[in-house]
Amino acid sequence: MLIAVLAISSVMVARLVRRHTQDQKAFALWEWSVEKRYKRLPPAVVMVDALDEIRDYALRANEHFQSRDGLTNIYRLQTVSRGDVVQHWNALVRTVEQYSTPIALRPAGAAHSLVDLMHLTLFPKLSSQNRFAVYGLRASDARDLAGSAARALLPRDIGLIRNADAVILDFTSRPFDPVEFSRVCAIAEQIVASHEKNLHSKKKSE
Repeated sequence: MLIAVLAISSVMVARLVRRHTQDQKAFALWEWSVEKRYKRLPPAVVMVDALDEIRDYALRANEHFQSRDGLTNIYRLQTVSRGDVVQHWNALVRTVEQYSTPIALRPAGAAHSLVDLMHLTLFPKLSSQNRFAVYGLRASDARDLAGSAARALLPRDIGLIRNADAVILDFTSRPFDPVEFSRVCAIAEQIVASHEKNLHSKKKSE
């Protein structure tokens, strides 16, 4: 009888601890979204224009935060392949104009990356075994990315995808929490600022 009571008590304690942990995380996400003025959108199947190269997977946002100006979206994404393989991804999508054909920096040490779901070509001569593999559709765009400030600004465990109208940061290797949100937002803004500076320089030289 005593053993049964102890077993039931252990189960209840475990449930309470798990619920408390989940509630703490949910509160932290809510608090961050209020402080940074981000909208929290409901879970839904989504069409992310910036990730339209991912054609073979059903894309669902289990968590979605959007900045007030609509330029930045933070997703906890789920993909389901045709073989019913489920994967989860943490991604920040920052809208920006006048980029290029799809190009990407895939972390060399990552077991999985959003880049793997895209139909891009590896450029071995532009890649590094220690930091990033360079992918793209056009060699000229891939060379531009390999030589850009973005490569230096990016931590080695965060992937980058760049296309015509967005910068995507894949931070799947990191927790989906407010600390990482602030970090990846800062990285995205640095990359966008560097890009806009280059654009301005080109326009002045024309």
